[in-house]
Amino acid sequence: MSKSLVRVFLSLFAIYFFTIPCFALPLPDENFTRQQAIDTYFKDKTENLLEGIWITEDNQYEIAIVKNDFSICQGYNYIGFIVQTTDSAWQLGNVKLQLKTTAVPKLFVGLWHKSQNGYQSPAEEHSVGSVFRISPNNKNILEYLTEKKERKALIRIYPDNTDDTYTHLGTGFFIAPDLIVTNYHVIADCETISIKYSNDLSASATIAAKDPVNDLALLKVAKAEPSIIPLSLADIQNCKESDPVYTLGYPLSDILGTNAKLGQGIINSLSGIKDDIRMFQISIPIQPGNSGGPLINAKGQVVGVVSGTLNPFVSNTIPQNVNFAMKINYLNNLLAMLPNKIPPSVQKPANDLTPAQISILAKNAVARVQAK
Repeated sequence: MSKSLVRVFLSLFAIYFFTIPCFALPLPDENFTRQQAIDTYFKDKTENLLEGIWITEDNQYEIAIVKNDFSICQGYNYIGFIVQTTDSAWQLGNVKLQLKTTAVPKLFVGLWHKSQNGYQSPAEEHSVGSVFRISPNNKNILEYLTEKKERKALIRIYPDNTDDTYTHLGTGFFIAPDLIVTNYHVIADCETISIKYSNDLSASATIAAKDPVNDLALLKVAKAEPSIIPLSLADIQNCKESDPVYTLGYPLSDILGTNAKLGQGIINSLSGIKDDIRMFQISIPIQPGNSGGPLINAKGQVVGVVSGTLNPFVSNTIPQNVNFAMKINYLNNLLAMLPNKIPPSVQKPANDLTPAQISILAKNAVARVQAK
């Protein structure tokens, strides 16, 4: 390589190396107010899951959470700067929060700083590490745990992301042409419930019976869909650990789309958290939107109702495939409450079904549950 080419290469390298910091955004100063944050970072910008102005429950701090395009806190995706505070130990523009995305949607790990400039030396006495999550019921609430394991929240005050869309989304499955099973928490405190079939047709629904203790609900559908083929229920006395099981539901439909998704795994345990005998622990990945879906055995029968995953605010860690389903026999209490008795189908094929057959069977029986 000629000397001239070497010089050109070194010059380009030097320009690249020394100009990279110039592309970093300037850090806020002591005059960093809410309006300055809005004008600088948020105005006319596409809505982001985290970016905006958030306020603590005690009204002590207002924090602008901004995508980390700065020269500090490397490895963190978002930084929270103070834009207003009643705490004299802090100044405007100080870094109060750092957040890092995880593989779990709407779940973050981060640092909540207890002192000024804690981000420069995030030792235990300066910062509290915690798990943060966007509330599954309200995208304008960011929940986290304190060092004393107290649950706290930040509330978004800008931008106004309220809308008229459904606030509760889940899955349900038919056990009769006009009767659908889901989780109680999917429809709790909601005034409007809608069922959306796999063919995108919709029907309104009302609560026929509910069991909040066991997180179960039965919904009466106003207009039955002819294509629906109800699922049969299993005798769970035959269930055992390591049995193969399947789910079909609508996880994260705003991201993954509105087609039903098949999940496959095994029964890890015949009991749930703290040996709760009402539950199965299962290895099938569960996401928001799966709640209320059927847990199906290899014969194509329902053995449980998918209830959810281990709460990171209980374990203070990111769960690794620790999921649960309510055993189907607890549905009998709800069926007994109905004015017209619905004898559950207990058909049992002679041979185990393939995953493809399970998928076809379940798709003829599941629907999205939308409530607000």
